[in-house]
Amino acid sequence: MRQETRLVNDYSEKKDVQQQPQRRVKQWIEQCVIDLSLCPFASVPYRAGRVRVSVCQKASEASFLDLIEAELIALDEDVDIAVETTLVAAPYTLPDFLDFNDFLERVEALLATNDRQSRLQIASFHPHYQFAGASPSDAGNYTNRAPYPIVQWLRADTVARAVEVADTLAIPDRNIARLKAMTANELRSLFPWAISR
Repeated sequence: MRQETRLVNDYSEKKDVQQQPQRRVKQWIEQCVIDLSLCPFASVPYRAGRVRVSVCQKASEASFLDLIEAELIALDEDVDIAVETTLVAAPYTLPDFLDFNDFLERVEALLATNDRQSRLQIASFHPHYQFAGASPSDAGNYTNRAPYPIVQWLRADTVARAVEVADTLAIPDRNIARLKAMTANELRSLFPWAISR
């Protein structure tokens, strides 16, 4: 009986560890992306359960890329549009932003390889995301800082509809202004994993 109890506890602990990254990504979506309105279109599909979060459990770029491709195909072939967008997170690989940035070239190649450029688009996030020309400590970088390296697949028609109903070109500047207006303590509280090294 003790052995069985120990096995159950070990399984529960392992499952909890595996689910922790997904909970952390969802917390970031809720507290940062939605509550700060970094993406004003995120709330409706997220509350409706149409945002999928997939986590790569392996410390391998190849495994991360395989999962990204699998999610790309699944989203594109979801004809009922049960899922609006998919975020693929990698807690155990590509901790360096420059390496992640290079990796994105391989991700972008997946669209061409699968001939899906007209239907899907890419967004990317990283704990140490840094825009070209910005310093690592620039608060504007926090618009794309997430708990882990993340590749997001977006439906192109969803993006097109958003452009029709809102001034989407103004969103990045508005987000940067909002984040730059926050104090260091406020940023640290919301983005504890993204403090510049």
